[in-house]
Amino acid sequence: MGLERWIRDAMWSYNGNLEPLYELEDRGDEIIITFDLPRVKKEDVEINTTEDSVEIKAKMSEAVCWERWGSVQRRISFHQFRKQIKLPEQIDPEKASASLKNGILRISLPKKRTKVLIPIQ
Repeated sequence: MGLERWIRDAMWSYNGNLEPLYELEDRGDEIIITFDLPRVKKEDVEINTTEDSVEIKAKMSEAVCWERWGSVQRRISFHQFRKQIKLPEQIDPEKASASLKNGILRISLPKKRTKVLIPIQ
């Protein structure tokens, strides 16, 4: 498999959305996910979380086009990033937070506490 095909298959899903590059980091009491979202404004990002997954959708301010010239001409345009990630541990969706700065989306997902200390009265 050629490098070009591998990159295309790794980043472009078949539904016309572009899958963003991301990094998932387990910090013990929280999971941090960082996405690379160039050409995206804060108001165009939607984040949905459950206890075991995160999904992002982000509309681009400008389309990204891929063109291939040769025996067959192709042009594909992408207008949105989309990615769903299954989390390695359960989180508390109510306590999640996110920030977007210079095209980098950072999502902080506090883990769900499995043990709770019960005070004796």
